[in-house]
Amino acid sequence: MDQRGCRPDLDVIIVGAGLAGINAAYRVQSELQHSRYLVIESKSRIGGNWNNFRYPGLRADSDVYTYSYPWFPWNQKTKHADRESILRYLTAATDSFQLENHIMFDHKLHTAHWSTKLRLWRLVCRHYQRQKTSTVIFRARFVIFCTGIFNHDEARPALIAGLGNFAGPVVHPQFWPEYLNYADKRILLIGSGATAMALLPELADTAASVTLVQRSPGYLLTLPEREHSKNEGYRWTYRVKWIGWMMIMKLFYQLCCLFPGLMKWICIAWTRWQLPAHVPVKPHFTPAYNPWEQRPNISLGRKIFRALECGRASIETGHIAYVDCHGLMLQSGKYLSGDIIVTATGPKLQFAGGTRIFLDDAQIEPGRKLAWNAVMVQDIPNAGFVTGYVHTSWTLGADMRTLLICRVIREMERDGIRALVPRFPRDAQTVTRRSVLLNSSYILSQEQCLPKVGDFGPWRARDTYLTDFLFARYSRRIYEGLAKLDKN
Repeated sequence: MDQRGCRPDLDVIIVGAGLAGINAAYRVQSELQHSRYLVIESKSRIGGNWNNFRYPGLRADSDVYTYSYPWFPWNQKTKHADRESILRYLTAATDSFQLENHIMFDHKLHTAHWSTKLRLWRLVCRHYQRQKTSTVIFRARFVIFCTGIFNHDEARPALIAGLGNFAGPVVHPQFWPEYLNYADKRILLIGSGATAMALLPELADTAASVTLVQRSPGYLLTLPEREHSKNEGYRWTYRVKWIGWMMIMKLFYQLCCLFPGLMKWICIAWTRWQLPAHVPVKPHFTPAYNPWEQRPNISLGRKIFRALECGRASIETGHIAYVDCHGLMLQSGKYLSGDIIVTATGPKLQFAGGTRIFLDDAQIEPGRKLAWNAVMVQDIPNAGFVTGYVHTSWTLGADMRTLLICRVIREMERDGIRALVPRFPRDAQTVTRRSVLLNSSYILSQEQCLPKVGDFGPWRARDTYLTDFLFARYSRRIYEGLAKLDKN
């Protein structure tokens, strides 16, 4: 491995060029116009999840209006936001504001070192160039991590007895083989989340049969699938739809929280009305939990129901006893044979893209820390961590949290502050909880790798667009919970 010299100092470094990273680049460019910034991306193109994940049926489970950026309306003529249209949209947004000039591809951030003496971050990256790997070092005053919470390099293992005994291909959607031939094959699709529901109708179009094997059912909602016109610049109709969809999603979530029993009955009744007669709603579509304790699944244009109607797709609900070379046995005693197994059992989580973070010589364990206003982490100075909302569109949250980070940096520059660090009061106590408030099994089993949230002040969870916008733009309590390390 070669060693390259240290790069000149920068004001801001953004880690990741996915949905959140492109948004952060635009916001830094527009909100902090005099800042020198750079985006480092481990892959060879933009896109993040949309570049790395390639399984059939991959698409956003939010409407195209709120999933697109407020500063760049959706410009693709498509029925829904699938992988290809999202990548085209991100490319158009990047080109429109010359953001790619600030992106360095094939740079994987390995470690981040904060120097208390210098008040700077030292970022050690691995630069992959054909068959040569070199080390590149950047230094910056502030780092914005836009890496999400998913591990792009490693899948969460499916803990199923005997899975290694299966004679056919065992495929994880995150690493979908480019040339997998599943035409006229019998597919056993294990899972009940958004990935499984996206795969089911797409695989059923080509495969001989697809059997969805779910341990427990989830809620299945339907969104209309209609052609979206291509928008050129800002239009008042687009803004109205953007506001309308945002309000609809938030209202639905609030109703689920206030009237869980009623909303559960409505969701199940809506599913029962659309199901074909030969598919019972119980046990396949009657969850044991209330709506929004886990993220509901979205069916676009009734594709899932049509796949069930034609008989090429079916559902089995129950625990898997074991897998042998020809299929799997349920604990109920029913045997399901297949040629291919797809394990859509959830992604592996990680914090800050797997970057090891050091404060001087001490490594930080984020899972033991609290999040400050959902954007900074206790005891980590001059660093923002961008995630999105889970109860509405991910993009809405990512944009609001980036705006808050830009506000913090702007206030620091105005007041001549070189470093700010979130400090939890020593004499205070709080009830901690998960930062991702969903009860999905893949989140519950990996919650220890993510920061927690508290129950008061800036340590509470933030997930409401309007209040977050007002706080990021106008709050006079922007320094609450932050300690000033020094001044120039």
